[in-house]
Amino acid sequence: MNLTIDIGNTNVMICIFKNNQIIKCNKVNVINFSTKKQYNFFKKLFLKYKILNVLISSVVPGISEKFFEIFDTLKVDFFQIKNLLRICNLKTNIRNKSSIGNDRLINIIYAKHLYAISKVIIDFGTATTIDVLDKHGVYDGGVITPGIDLSLKSLQMGTAKLPLVTFKKTNSIVGRSTKEAIQSGFFWGYVSMVQGLIQKIQKEKKTKFKIILTGGNAKFFEGCFENVIKIDEYFNSKGLNYLTNTYFKKL
Repeated sequence: MNLTIDIGNTNVMICIFKNNQIIKCNKVNVINFSTKKQYNFFKKLFLKYKILNVLISSVVPGISEKFFEIFDTLKVDFFQIKNLLRICNLKTNIRNKSSIGNDRLINIIYAKHLYAISKVIIDFGTATTIDVLDKHGVYDGGVITPGIDLSLKSLQMGTAKLPLVTFKKTNSIVGRSTKEAIQSGFFWGYVSMVQGLIQKIQKEKKTKFKIILTGGNAKFFEGCFENVIKIDEYFNSKGLNYLTNTYFKKL
């Protein structure tokens, strides 16, 4: 069994895989992270499951260190994601290769494994990222915009009277209350933004792309975009499991 830990800016996704199937998954909010609580969680986890490999991907160094301490205390060996471009022989047109986040790289590598070419991966996480695997199988680059939940909090914090609302899919464009207006603005605003960016990317690259949606808010956008071939909140974790199975000795 493999244990994958995907440390993001908002949540940590902890998954146990048996072969390619998730048999247990736990999502931990970064703000509420407790070293003691997680230590007890992993202690029970390693007693219950025969875990052979532990792979950690992170975009938050401070939280990573806490996991390293936990595993060191438990005397559990673990591996960190490093040098993915070299290990996986992934070609990219991004100029500053060291600046690419592990989460974006893992999404692209796993998409290339599954589909080879001409895919756009849209990740609705803390940031909304759009990454392009071109018709030659090259990671061509992408787009980064503020994420939905982050933007909702910024709107509430930056205004005197607007409330913090829960993101949801809405049927009506025009809201009949402040809450409905914000929910409609965010849902249909993001739909329009993503649709527009996809159209511009396809025009610029002269390619009709298939679309993959992932991230915590991906489920809200089912049926909103053309050519979507997969909606999977666990796409990044599955990519980590793929890396563990395929490149374990090199990681």
